[in-house]
Amino acid sequence: MPNITALTALLNKGQDSALLRFGLASAYLKEKPADHLPHAEQHLRQCLALDPKYTAAYQQLAQVQQDQGNLVGATETLRFGIAAADSAGDLQAQRVMQVFLKRLTQHLAL
Repeated sequence: MPNITALTALLNKGQDSALLRFGLASAYLKEKPADHLPHAEQHLRQCLALDPKYTAAYQQLAQVQQDQGNLVGATETLRFGIAAADSAGDLQAQRVMQVFLKRLTQHLAL
C-alpha cells in the first residue's frame, strides 16, 4: 500500500480523484490511526464530493466519525451511504452499512 507521502505527491501534482482521496484516507488510518482521524475524514469527504456513489467511502467515513465520538454524524453518513449503495446496486455494501447503522442506533438508544 502506498504511503501518505507518495499519495500526497500525486495529489500535489494535480491528480485528484475519488480513488486517490480514498487511498489517502486509508493510508492515514493505517499509518497513524488515532493521530490522523481528522485528515482521514477530510479526504473521505472530498472523495464523496468527487464521487457520491463511492460506497466504500461512506462506510469508512462513518467508522472515522464513530472513532471520533460523532455517532450522530456516523448514522447520517450511513443513511446516505445506504441510499447510494441502493442506487448503485451495491447490495453487499448496503447490507454491511445497514448492520453498522443498526448497531449504532442501538448504541445511541442506550
